[in-house]
Amino acid sequence: MPQTSGMSIRSIMQRFAYIDNRLRYRKDYPSARMLAEGLREQYGETPAVRTIQRDIEKLRDRGAPIEYDPTRHGYFYTDENWQLPGIVLTEGDLMGLMVADRALVGYRNSPFYDDLRSVFDRLTRQLPQTVTVSSDDLIANVSVITDPVTQIREGIWTCIRRAMSEHRSIAIEYRAPGYADTVARIVDPLHLVGHGGEWYLLCWSHHNKDIRIFALNRIRKASARAETFTRPAEFSVERYIDPAFGVFVGEESADVAVRFFGEAASKIPERTWHPGQTVEQHDDGSITVRFRTNQQSQVLFWVSAWGPNAEILEPPELRANAAEWFRATAGRYT
Repeated sequence: MPQTSGMSIRSIMQRFAYIDNRLRYRKDYPSARMLAEGLREQYGETPAVRTIQRDIEKLRDRGAPIEYDPTRHGYFYTDENWQLPGIVLTEGDLMGLMVADRALVGYRNSPFYDDLRSVFDRLTRQLPQTVTVSSDDLIANVSVITDPVTQIREGIWTCIRRAMSEHRSIAIEYRAPGYADTVARIVDPLHLVGHGGEWYLLCWSHHNKDIRIFALNRIRKASARAETFTRPAEFSVERYIDPAFGVFVGEESADVAVRFFGEAASKIPERTWHPGQTVEQHDDGSITVRFRTNQQSQVLFWVSAWGPNAEILEPPELRANAAEWFRATAGRYT
């Protein structure tokens, strides 16, 4: 799930628990404003009063016996024996989980798949008894298409995860694309990136004395070494990847401009392709999309998917690379 959704759910459950604790144990008849101030003092969260009022209504909908005392200007429990459920799932919640479960297929080449499947199974077991509809019927008409995933050799994940946790260097045997032989490298694992059905390891290469990236499916062997490392203070994931486009390391950041025509010009604005994008409309119906990225090669792959309905305008070197690439491609068909 997206991180923002996870953070939102945690925040809601945190507020629910605080309201329940305040009404159950302190019994000081807090108003919505007092509850908001208490959350700020305890958690650093500053919800609006309207948010607290909505939370109280949600708790009431889930059976909480919360009433407002007009003389004390605050809320209280009419039944102190009522217990806040650890997790409350509705039929709609289950459908959302089932769709998410299908989307997990995109993680099936990682241990995160089994971890998330376990969480999903525990959540579905919490479903209220009032939900009697078959879970299969809920998503019978829903499909989720994910990218094909690569095969990662047994033991690679375990070695990398443990080494990252212990800040321990690892020795790998790696076969780069287009090469039959492997090369031996010692690396300090820093960050894992999932992209397009593939997993990549951002690491410090002892051989190159620089940050490098390795595709996990091309690692033939991996073993932890005795020596440990200190994570570089200046390391920043954003310097090496662009979550909107890809994980190619060593490319310069550039301002990209791509002009789209015809059907592409109507479809492109329907999505956010990059968080920093701007879209210019032209009198002939075409559009120009601009953004800054350190993934120029990936931009070329993206533009190629739109065929003759897309033209790279900037930067000049990327435009020249595209011209050469498409000439070579056309040559394959003559």
